[in-house]
Amino acid sequence: MSDTLAQLADKQAITELIYTYCRAVDRLDVPLGHSVWHEDGYADYGAAYYRGPGRGVIDLICQHHLGLLSHSHQVANVLIALDGDDAGSEAYVTGTMRAERDGKLFQIGVWGRYLDRWQKRGGRWGLLHRVVVFEHQEMRETTDLPSHGVPSSRDRDDPSYAILAKWP
Repeated sequence: MSDTLAQLADKQAITELIYTYCRAVDRLDVPLGHSVWHEDGYADYGAAYYRGPGRGVIDLICQHHLGLLSHSHQVANVLIALDGDDAGSEAYVTGTMRAERDGKLFQIGVWGRYLDRWQKRGGRWGLLHRVVVFEHQEMRETTDLPSHGVPSSRDRDDPSYAILAKWP
C-alpha cells in the first residue's frame, strides 16, 4: 500500500520528534525534551528506573546525565503505523556514555527499543506513551583518545544550536 503525502508528512513529524528526544537528552535541554511529550504522556522505563509522567523522565535523565562526562544517543530502524490522529512506532536506540569512577574511565553502552504511542492534537504530534525495552547493557573500562575537531557541549553552547537556528 502506498502512503499519501499527508501520511508521509505525519511519519516524518513523528520521526523528527524521536530524533528531538535524543537531541534533548544529549544537550541536557529539558524544555526541548518536554516539547516531545503531551502533558498527559506516560513513560515506562522499567520499575527499576522510572515509571511516571513523560516529562518527568526527561528531568530524571538530564539530571543523571550531569554525572557523566559525555553521552550520545542514536536511533535507527524507525517503523511507524498510522491510524488517523493516532500512531504507534518502534525505534531501535543505542546510547553510549562516558563516566569516571575511582579515577578510571568507563564506557557505558545501552541497546534497546522505544515502543511509542503518539497522538496528533491541534495539528501537533506528541508522545503519549513510551515503553523502553532494554536488549542489553554493558560497562567497560576504556582509554580515551586525543580529541580532534570542534568540541561538543552538553548545553545550548553546542555548535549545533547556531547552525539549526538559521532554519526554522
